[in-house]
Amino acid sequence: MRLAGKVAVITGGALGIGQATCVRFAEEGAAVVVADINAAAGTETANQILKSGGRALFVPTDVTQEESIRQMVQATVKAFGKIDILVNNAAIFILRGIEATPEEWRQILDVNVIGTSLVSKHVVPEIRKAGGGAIVNLGSISSFIAQPQFVTYNATKAAIATMTRCMALDLAPDNIRVNALCPGTIWTQIVERLAKEKGLDRAAADKDPAWGGASMLKRVAEPREMANVILFLASDEASYITGAHIMADGGYTAV
Repeated sequence: MRLAGKVAVITGGALGIGQATCVRFAEEGAAVVVADINAAAGTETANQILKSGGRALFVPTDVTQEESIRQMVQATVKAFGKIDILVNNAAIFILRGIEATPEEWRQILDVNVIGTSLVSKHVVPEIRKAGGGAIVNLGSISSFIAQPQFVTYNATKAAIATMTRCMALDLAPDNIRVNALCPGTIWTQIVERLAKEKGLDRAAADKDPAWGGASMLKRVAEPREMANVILFLASDEASYITGAHIMADGGYTAV
């Protein structure tokens, strides 16, 4: 029960890494707020936790809209009294090169960069009131490397890397640690769809040299494996870690 008595807000908590993190946090004793724009999947995730005896609340949240974020924070405090942990997981995947349109740039920047900053802006005051806590931002291997026709996505994840360092510096006096998880290829719904578009099932994706085969471990990871790392970073076990970027990529970026 590493998060017993803690309250965690997880954006993009309805599916993928976010959903796995919601479930994992609840298993460790946290009250979890599933903050997502996907009402059906978000409600299902919260209900799954409740049926297992955990504490959870789904709050419809659009991270590009400040009023939506304010309402989410208010609903969280009303339900659970405080906020100790924030996981900035909400993101969209617009994979374009330099031909990206202004509209595509605005869409991905609004969610991946501005959304992360706005959620942090409104949640941090509550974490301060709680006496401190932890923020985990979702970066990526794409924060640090070049990938073909990924200019839009990688630029936003590079921004998350620098944002994490700056937030860690600014919030250290408030006893708030800020770190980033940087996943490699994870078998989420989005990755599964992209793989199918290339004619790859899970077994083929594990072996493909552009997918799982690009890592030392020669496989694609499961969302729960990422949730375990986020759990560590959010827990007191990581009490002396801040401003860090944890590469959970099967050794991809080490080669």
